[in-house]
Amino acid sequence: MDFKDLKDSHKAFAKEYIVDWNGTRAYQKIYSDCEYDTAKVNASKLLTNTNIKSYIEHIQKDLLKLCGVSVLGNITKLKEIIEDDMTDKPSDKIKALEVINKMLGLNAPDKHETKHEGNISNEPSKITFSKKG
Repeated sequence: MDFKDLKDSHKAFAKEYIVDWNGTRAYQKIYSDCEYDTAKVNASKLLTNTNIKSYIEHIQKDLLKLCGVSVLGNITKLKEIIEDDMTDKPSDKIKALEVINKMLGLNAPDKHETKHEGNISNEPSKITFSKKG
């Protein structure tokens, strides 16, 4: 995707935003004379802009390449931890498995069971007020 149409200030905002994912701070850094509340509102608007969101995703992909980070690479390193006979701590291996499962979306959603005792009614509640004194 070509980002020629994106304003330089919007590109600068996006680059600043990925430093710590704080839109308000990034906006104030680029527009230094801006009040906090204004920066908060305007940053939120910029972050909903489709072109700016695409640019942020583009930067993220470049960062992953620059850092040499990939899902496959991370999983490979985690597998090494699991398969390493020198790793004495089972907790390290379990943690590595948990991270792999989370990365690949293999974890089943947590089930939360709620029990209720008593009667459930669809009738509207009656509220009465009494006058004191």
